[in-house]
Amino acid sequence: MKLIDKITISILAGLFAVVTLCNILQPNRPTESALEQRTLAKIPAFSLSALADGSYFSGWSAFFSDTFLGRDTLVDLSKEIDTLMGIPYDMGGEENFVLIQTGSQNQNEPDAADEELLADAFAELNRTEETEPAETMPAETEPAESEPVETDPPETEPVETKPAETKPAETKPAETEPRETEPVQTILSLTLSREKLRLTVGSGSVVYASAETSDGKGASVSWSISDKKIASIAKNPGGGIDVKGLAEGECILTCRAGNQIKAECKVIVSSVTSVNQSTDNATADFITGGMFIYGEGAYTQAYYAESSAKYFAQTAAYYQSLFGKDVQVSVVMAPVSSMVIDNPSVTAKIADQGVIQDKVEALMDDSVNFVDVYTEMFAHRDEYLYFRSDHHWTQLGAYYAYRAFAQSRGFTPTEKGDLNYSVVNETYHGSLYNMTKDIRIRSFVDTIEAWMPKKSLTMTVTNMYGNTFTYSSCLAPADKSYTAFITGDHPYIVINVPENPQDKNILVLKDSFGNAFVPYLCEHYGNIIVVDVRYTDMNIYEHLKDYGLTDIVFVNNVQAALSTTWSKMYLKAVGVE
Repeated sequence: MKLIDKITISILAGLFAVVTLCNILQPNRPTESALEQRTLAKIPAFSLSALADGSYFSGWSAFFSDTFLGRDTLVDLSKEIDTLMGIPYDMGGEENFVLIQTGSQNQNEPDAADEELLADAFAELNRTEETEPAETMPAETEPAESEPVETDPPETEPVETKPAETKPAETKPAETEPRETEPVQTILSLTLSREKLRLTVGSGSVVYASAETSDGKGASVSWSISDKKIASIAKNPGGGIDVKGLAEGECILTCRAGNQIKAECKVIVSSVTSVNQSTDNATADFITGGMFIYGEGAYTQAYYAESSAKYFAQTAAYYQSLFGKDVQVSVVMAPVSSMVIDNPSVTAKIADQGVIQDKVEALMDDSVNFVDVYTEMFAHRDEYLYFRSDHHWTQLGAYYAYRAFAQSRGFTPTEKGDLNYSVVNETYHGSLYNMTKDIRIRSFVDTIEAWMPKKSLTMTVTNMYGNTFTYSSCLAPADKSYTAFITGDHPYIVINVPENPQDKNILVLKDSFGNAFVPYLCEHYGNIIVVDVRYTDMNIYEHLKDYGLTDIVFVNNVQAALSTTWSKMYLKAVGVE
């Protein structure tokens, strides 16, 4: 054997040995593939039966294959090479479209155990409603040990309606007979609209007082908070008092009517630090089946499974029953981008999302507000509703969904011209290239436009690591991607709009389609709470049942809405698992 051959073999053997050793000894082996959005194979459990049938050794093979050093990079490269090999394709897109297979379409339909679990949850909820005693006002308690801090003395806060100030009876000089004085008003009882108020840092709510008086007239009251570092208070123009969470902790809100009587509300302010980063499909907005290239863009299509749609409808109905009649649950099911295509040769091969919406709406409980998003968006399908290189809608697409939602709730939608318009990025390359590694998608360029509220606001973001950040806008223009909207996906976000009614509060449960939708809610709600159940294991009901929600809205694209995976995450978020 020649010397050069020996050297070559030695080098290759050495490299092979080093790679093998590194793969065996590598620390922090990956457990999830972000690229393929799946859990990687684990070390197989030893058993004689597994040894006999060969599955034990095949399990080891799968484990080493899945956790090979640089595996995702190699898979990326393989996909790019595949797309470079040449697929017949007409960029004009007049007749045909090219499917991009990115994984099997798995709606993860509910099984009998899932349906039984939800049925049991409904039954338990009904039993609780039948046996739960009516709430009564607690006996008066002493204020917290720390001295209450008076706000804006000596001005006082009116109860419900602005009372007429009572003036002391005028008397004549001593030498004359005094006039008859009016009877002194006595406060018989003083009650607050809330005994307990749960807030998160940055959120706010409103507490009202009502009084029974001896003369049947209104009474003047004053408010104080026991710890100004935990919560602040301010007069609400409509009566009552605005309370805003500042820091984690507990304090007492006290309402007094002179020195006669008082009533208290316990204020609990918490931060969201409990997150779960190991949730299956944590990075997936929907379960991809077949995307396709048509003309100068890449598109996603929708799929329908009745059992999954029914499970989603039951999930929304459960939220409505759980939170009660004072909270309106709404569903905003966003179409995906294939809805804008009107070429019959293409539409004949994909699902009609208008039909899908009608089927889902028919399954919804009458108590749930199912928003007709499709009709509003379809009327504007010639506009720039979806990115060409990204699976999300543009904020223009989200605007028409907002219009449909606002009208369904009796609001007058704000016109685009009355919002702050800006261009975030004129050369945006979106998510679909990274999802598919199809080289053709690199040529598709998008523009990110934004329409933001003109009202002043505070947005408090809790990220996946429990860190909290505060912004004065719903837009992060320095981020040139879709994550510019509400700074992307996070476990918990709360937006406070001081000039809106502080007792009008909405909870948004969403995938990333909700990010572009949320800013429009600042036109109507005092507090907008945004929860992404993929990134938090908080119990939403326990956290917000005492908050004073008026609305809950699910904002999901049609694929996520009709994936049982999402419905199960929503149920888990209120303790059904």
